[in-house]
Amino acid sequence: MVSKDRRTEEKGQRTPRNLDAYKETGGVKGVAYCGCGAVFSNKRWRYGERNELPEGGQTLVCPACRRIEDQNPAGIVSLSGSFFAEHKAEIDNLINNTAQTAVRKNPLGRIMDTDSQKGGVTITTTDAKLAEKIGREIFKSHGGELHFIWSHAETPVRVSWSR
Repeated sequence: MVSKDRRTEEKGQRTPRNLDAYKETGGVKGVAYCGCGAVFSNKRWRYGERNELPEGGQTLVCPACRRIEDQNPAGIVSLSGSFFAEHKAEIDNLINNTAQTAVRKNPLGRIMDTDSQKGGVTITTTDAKLAEKIGREIFKSHGGELHFIWSHAETPVRVSWSR
């Protein structure tokens, strides 16, 4: 006999699909705009040209802007090693191209901050998938060692690459 009982911390509640506190939980009626240019409509955030944006709507701060304001990253990427120091400009260009491509697909995935140290750099992102994507792209292009560390909660994911 197979049990279909789902256990959660709160008795009688269903398992939450998304534990991210920055995602919209309540329904937003109509269209909402963020100061960064992102538009929330049809249950998703997107960027759009001014002439194709719906009229009216309310002002709402997007999850990415809230993460940036709270300084609470969803992804942390650490890059280090002698190879990184020698090819820093090339790797920086790869990171910027990856981030620009990701933002077109998901406006909530942005680079929050880049902190350079001696022999390495730490990049914080507003989206865990963007951090993973940056790590994978650098690994595909330059090899080295790539490690992902996920916490039991959904965020943050820690990505470390070295060569």
